Amino acid sequence: MKKKLLALVLRGSSMGAKFLLVIGLSKTLTTADYGVFSLIITSLTFLIFFLGLDFYNFSHREIIDKDDTKIQLIVSQFWFHLLAYMVYFPIIYLIFLIDIIPIEYLIPFYILLIFEHIGQELFRFFNLFNKHNQANLSLFIRTALWIVTMVFVEHLYLKTDITIINILYYWIGGSLLSIVYSLFYLVFRTKISYKNVNFFSIDRKWIKKGIKISIPFFLGTIAYKVIEYSDRYMIDWFLGKESVGIYSFYTNFANIINIVVNTVIITLLVPNLLRAVTSGDAQSIKTKSTGFSKELRLTTLIVAAVIVVLIFPTLNWLGKEEFSKELNIYFIILASNIVFNFSLLYHFLLYAYKKDSLIFKPTIYASLINVILNFIFIPKFGLIAAAASTFVSFAVILLLKRKYWSRIKPI
Repeated sequence: MKKKLLALVLRGSSMGAKFLLVIGLSKTLTTADYGVFSLIITSLTFLIFFLGLDFYNFSHREIIDKDDTKIQLIVSQFWFHLLAYMVYFPIIYLIFLIDIIPIEYLIPFYILLIFEHIGQELFRFFNLFNKHNQANLSLFIRTALWIVTMVFVEHLYLKTDITIINILYYWIGGSLLSIVYSLFYLVFRTKISYKNVNFFSIDRKWIKKGIKISIPFFLGTIAYKVIEYSDRYMIDWFLGKESVGIYSFYTNFANIINIVVNTVIITLLVPNLLRAVTSGDAQSIKTKSTGFSKELRLTTLIVAAVIVVLIFPTLNWLGKEEFSKELNIYFIILASNIVFNFSLLYHFLLYAYKKDSLIFKPTIYASLINVILNFIFIPKFGLIAAAASTFVSFAVILLLKRKYWSRIKPI
């Protein structure tokens, strides 16, 4: 129980600190600069998935099955990711070339992209080896500790304005510290032997096999991220960075639902659901899925009700008329998140029964719909079109996953 509580505290504070930062910056930064910062976060999040190619979906199973060669496999995965950096980095430069992100942030952006990706992979390895406390501590260092340090030093001690460049370099420091902690623990606090490891060897056949198996997972992930983030790029293209700032503020605020659901429901209840399905006990499966459904829906609706109330004093605190004028898009984005969270029941049931293709298909269809709707309607109707497109996309995912689950459910 203490370990679960510690995990919740670390994960909750990690997500909460980042949320408070982006909401706080909406007041201290200009709306256009807030839009730039939102595009930086969006681009980092999106590109990390490209660097990883969801390869862990393959490598983690292999590492568990081949315990005697696991370190050598991890070394091969490292070289694979290094190759991905070399391929993608020249392409990534385009987002600076066409001024999606100003060129002045190029170097910290690249450094942060590498550090965040490495930190994410190390976090996953900790969880794979059942080192959950270490995983959550590394996540806390990478996502919360640097924020607290920055606020204390820059805002409270030095009493200076926090700028985008300040944030990026503090963030780099937090990511680097997380990597150093993770590597120190893996090298000096575990019983893993490195004597027979060839650190300059790569298993090409294993990498090729992994890419082939990981591609479907990768496409599904990217399709979802397209729904989640592509609207910001289209808003930037058609309406400008100030509009990105307004839209990102409301999206970040509505994402409180996802933060709470992920921290309280997904982390605690999904493992129990997966174990029930693995056991094959029909009564246990029914009990766990029913309990998961009730907790998921109840938590989603309660948090939604709370943040409907909270948005009004928050807007008064901001004191920015350009935000208040677009309040209607907040309620559409909020409804989108509710719909998405309702779809998670069917998502995890399909996942538990290894119906991967039935998970990917709805997301791919919805992402195509999302891009088309945004492209057509954002120039005509503005931010409300982006919010409505997201709602339609998540509704498609909910309806299709529920439909697919109703066809195959064994209970």
